[in-house]
Amino acid sequence: MTSTNIPKAFPLNLPEGDAELLLDELQSRLREGRRLVAEVGQILAEIESRGVRDLYGYNSIAVFYEHVARVPRAEAQRVTGRALALNSRRARDGTSIDPVAPLTGTAATTGALAEASIDRIVTVMKKLPEHVTASARLEAEKGLVELAGVARPRDVTVAGTDLLAQHDPDGKPQDDPAPQRRRSEFWLRQKRTGRWDMRGDLDAETGARLSALLVPRAYPAPDKEADDRSPAERRGDAFAEIVELAESDPGIPMPRQSSERVSEQPQAAETAKEPVNRPQPVQTPPQGPQSPPRDGGGLRQPARNVAHIRTARWWARFSRPRAGNPAQPPKPLTA
Repeated sequence: MTSTNIPKAFPLNLPEGDAELLLDELQSRLREGRRLVAEVGQILAEIESRGVRDLYGYNSIAVFYEHVARVPRAEAQRVTGRALALNSRRARDGTSIDPVAPLTGTAATTGALAEASIDRIVTVMKKLPEHVTASARLEAEKGLVELAGVARPRDVTVAGTDLLAQHDPDGKPQDDPAPQRRRSEFWLRQKRTGRWDMRGDLDAETGARLSALLVPRAYPAPDKEADDRSPAERRGDAFAEIVELAESDPGIPMPRQSSERVSEQPQAAETAKEPVNRPQPVQTPPQGPQSPPRDGGGLRQPARNVAHIRTARWWARFSRPRAGNPAQPPKPLTA
């Protein structure tokens, strides 16, 4: 398998004006390099037959060649794929696997075919339909191999396209995928400054409903004084008004509570039996200009206190005293 025909080393002692001899030397080097590449493919196919994992511990022949040849992953996949398509090999159960393009593999061992032309022939042979007979496949591959020996890869591509049009005029039937329903998305995160940043991607119906709620409440204030808020600020105030209206709705479902709050509920029920007159916390009015009510000056229901349903922060676990280690009172500062 290994070549023993080692050409003479370059530079050669060629006459100054002998261009034909220089061209012949170039072509011989190209044929020799392509032939050696074909032999590398034969070795890779044999390694795949014996099991690359059992021999060298690699999961695939492409990863093995990537590390041995020190080439990128894409190039390793092209080389190993070409090697397995041109050479026969054995499966793990001992059955023989025929090559995709046997005539192309035989011609590649002579160094007559370029790698780009080989890849185009293999692509055409893989696309041939199953109803094509073995003799027709060999005849089609033979024509492509003869063309690749004297023409450029683009000519092989054109000939392969015509060949596929003759044997498979309808082409491979394409699956008609079912239309996928794109779901709405919404992101909400809190910044270090305490403010909240939001963005989303809503479907047409939800976006239209949100716009119908925002636009009437985002108009400038009908007072005689000029509204100094920007359009974005007016939309922000309108969104805050919508959130306030949603909180005041008694039919809105409460969110699920964590297991820690569920475990604390019995204690809260016991303490609720004792009548304690505690003053109710006074809610501070919202800052900044608010858009006027749109219902003719009707009274709003007071918003529910939802501070207890806020999600616990990551630093909360550091502030809780652990069992058996009560928190010590801070020592007074001394001068």
